Amino acid sequence: MRLLILSIIFSFGNMLSFKFLLKLVSWFLDNNIEDRKIRDKIVHLKNEQSKISIVKEFAKHAKLQRQINKSNDQLKNKIRENASKNFKLKFICKLSLYIFSAIVNFIFVYYNYHQTVLNNLPSNWFSPLSWLVSWPSSQVDTMGFIFWYSITNYVAKVTTNNLL
Repeated sequence: MRLLILSIIFSFGNMLSFKFLLKLVSWFLDNNIEDRKIRDKIVHLKNEQSKISIVKEFAKHAKLQRQINKSNDQLKNKIRENASKNFKLKFICKLSLYIFSAIVNFIFVYYNYHQTVLNNLPSNWFSPLSWLVSWPSSQVDTMGFIFWYSITNYVAKVTTNNLL
C-alpha cells in the first residue's frame, strides 16, 4: 500500500513540477527589464495625462498621447523581437525537463521496484495483455509496479492539464 501511495505522490509531483517550473521560466523571460521600464513609462505618462484637462490643455494632452502611442509601439516591437528567442528558450527548458524527468523516473522505477508485484489480479481481467500488466515480473495474473506507475503518470498528466 505504501508503494501505491508513493507512486501516486511521485507522479503528481512530477507533473506539477512541469507546470510550475515552465510557468516560472515564462515569468522570468517575460519580465524583461527594458520592457518593464517601457511599461512604467507608459503608466507614468497615462497618470500625467489623466491629470490634464483635454479641454483646457489640448496641446499638452495630445503630446502626451503621442508619447504613449510611441512607447506602446516600442513595447510591441520589443515583444515581437523577443518572441522567437523566448519560444526557443521555453522549448529547450521543456525538453530538458522531460528528459531529466524520464531519467529520474527510470532510475526510480528500475533500481527500486522493477521486480515488485503490487497486486494479484483475476485471470480474465487483462487476459490478452496480462504479460504487459505483469512485466517485468514473470508471475502470471499480477500487476507490476511499472504498469501501475505508468498509469498513475498518465492520470496525473490528464488531471494536472485539466486543473491548470
